[in-house]
Amino acid sequence: MYATKTNEELCRQALKGLFGDMTAAQLQHILDKTSILEYEAGQYVFEQGQPGNTFYIVLSGRFRALQDTDEGIYILGDISAGEPIGEISLFTREPHSASVIALRKSSVLKLEDDEYLELVQLFPSFASSLTRFVIERMRRNAMQKKMDAAPKNIAVVNLQHGNDVSVYTSAIEQQLLSMGFQIRIWDASSYSEENYKTTFDNMEKQAGLNFLVCDAQHPEWANQCIAYCDLVIVASGFHESSDLYPIEKQLDLYSKHVLNKKIYLLLLHAENAPTPVNTRRWFENRHFDLHIHLRGGHAADIRRFCRIVTHQATGLVLGGGGARGFAHAGVLKALLEAGVEIDFVGGTSAGAIYGATFTHSDFDMKKILSLCQQAAERKLTSNDFTFPFVSLMSGKKFRRFLDMMYGETYLEDLWVNTFTVSTNFSDATLKIHETGLTRQQVEASMAIPGVFPPVIINKQLHIDGGVLDNLPVEAMYKKPVRHVIAVSLSAEEHASVDLKEVPSSWQLFWNKIRKSGNAEIPGLSSILVNSITINSRHKQEAVKPHVSLYLELDLRGYKFLDWAHWKELIDKGYEQAKHQLAAGSWQ
Repeated sequence: MYATKTNEELCRQALKGLFGDMTAAQLQHILDKTSILEYEAGQYVFEQGQPGNTFYIVLSGRFRALQDTDEGIYILGDISAGEPIGEISLFTREPHSASVIALRKSSVLKLEDDEYLELVQLFPSFASSLTRFVIERMRRNAMQKKMDAAPKNIAVVNLQHGNDVSVYTSAIEQQLLSMGFQIRIWDASSYSEENYKTTFDNMEKQAGLNFLVCDAQHPEWANQCIAYCDLVIVASGFHESSDLYPIEKQLDLYSKHVLNKKIYLLLLHAENAPTPVNTRRWFENRHFDLHIHLRGGHAADIRRFCRIVTHQATGLVLGGGGARGFAHAGVLKALLEAGVEIDFVGGTSAGAIYGATFTHSDFDMKKILSLCQQAAERKLTSNDFTFPFVSLMSGKKFRRFLDMMYGETYLEDLWVNTFTVSTNFSDATLKIHETGLTRQQVEASMAIPGVFPPVIINKQLHIDGGVLDNLPVEAMYKKPVRHVIAVSLSAEEHASVDLKEVPSSWQLFWNKIRKSGNAEIPGLSSILVNSITINSRHKQEAVKPHVSLYLELDLRGYKFLDWAHWKELIDKGYEQAKHQLAAGSWQ
C-alpha cells in the first residue's frame, strides 16, 4: 500500500457522484487535502474491530466487505468506484463492523476527520450525497441485500474458441449503448507482457463498461482478465459438451475463496430455440452465482441480459392466496401493457404456480389466460377429498394439472430465472427452490398444511411457503435487481363475531341448508390459510417501504377456493394494477 498520483479524469469520474461537477481548481484542492492509496488484490483497507476514524472514497478497482460471524465469514457485498467506505464508523465513532479487502488492484481517496469536515463546507452537496449512500446501505442491510455495485470490467470466458458469438456480442453492445452505457470490448490483441499494465490502467480511465473477451488460445491474457475483472461470464453454446473445459480448470474459476469474483453462466441458444432441456447438466462441477439463457437475435433476451449485468433488472414477487391468484394474471397483463419487462420471478403458494406459469409460457398472455380458464374449469379442489389422516384433500387433481402444464421441465430450464418458496417442515426453515422439477417445487410451495399433503424433496417434508414467507421479497433481493414489484393478495377481513360460542357442526350444516346464520363464521379453508399466514402478514408490512412498487390488491369477497369467479379476479388484478401504474412513476 502506498501513496501515488493518479489521473485527474479518473478522480473526476469517481468523485462526481459525491461532490457533483467541479472545476480543475476544486479537484486539485481535494487532492491537496487528501491522500491517495493503492491496494493490491488481497490487501485490507481496514479490518473488523479497528477504530473507525477515517473515511475513504473508491477511485478505481473493487473492494469487498466481509463480516466475521459465529458461522464463519459472511460476504456483505462489493464496493466500486465512486462509493464510500467506512462512512458509518466515521459518524458513530465506533469500531468498524466489517473488514474491507481489495478484490483487484484498486485505489482510494483517504480523508481524516478534519479533512472530511472541510470538504463538507467546500461542497455542501457532499453531505447529502453521503447521507443517501448511508440510508441505502441501511436499507440493504434491513432487507438482507448485498451491497454489490454494478461491475465495470466484465471478463467473458468463451469455452468454445471456434464458436462465432458475434451475433450475441454485437447485439449486446448495441443494447448497452442504447441504455446510455459507454462500452469497449478488449481481446487478446490488446495484450502483451510489456504493455499489459498500461492496458489495464486505460481500462480504469474508460468511463463505461469494459468487456474482456478471452479463451483457451491465449492463457496469459485470460489470467490477466480474471485478475482485473469485477464479474466473470462463462459463455457456452447450450448444446455443446457440458464437461469442464481446460480453461475453466486453468483459471481455477470455481474454487471457493473470499476473493472470488462473481460468476454468471451464460448459455447461448438459437433465436427460435424451444424451451431448454436438461440445463442441470451444466451445473455439475461448477459453482456460479447465476445462470442466464440467451437466444441470439431475441431482443427481449438481449435486453434482459444487459439489465442484469448492469444491475438494472426488475424482479416480480407474487404472494399466496388460493384462487385469488387469478388476479396475478391480470397484474401481469397491466405490467406488460405498461412496457415493464420482468427479469426475475419468485412466488409463494399461488404466487409460485402463477410465477412459474408466466415464465414457462415466456410471458405469452394468450397461453396464460388459456391455462387460467382450464384451471377454473377443472375445479382443482372439488371432489378431491380423502381420509383426513394427513390432509383433507389428496392433491391428485392439482398434481395432474401441474404435470399437464410443466411436464418434465425444470426451474433451471425456464427462459427467465424463477424461484418458488416452501417451508421445510423437517427442519422448520424457509426453502428457496431455484432448481428442480418445476411441478414438484410448485406443489411443495402450495402444500397448505391440513389441506394438501406435504411434498417430499430430498428426503425432507415441505409445506406451503406462506407459513414463513407469503411474499418472498427478501429472496428476490439476493438477485442483481434494481426494482422489485411485489403483488399481495389481501386476505379476507372478518368483523367481530356477535356470538357467545361457535355453533355445532350440525347447526352450521342446518344453517347452510337454510342459507342463514353462517356469515360470521369463516370456513375451514379460510381458518387454516389465514392461521398459517398470520406471521407472514407482519413480514409483508415490513417489506412495503423496500420495494419499487407494492400492489396490494383488494380482493375482499372472493373466497380462498372460489374458482367460479376467475374472470372477475383477473379483471380486478388488471384494473387495480393499471390504476396504480398510472398514478405515478415507480422506476
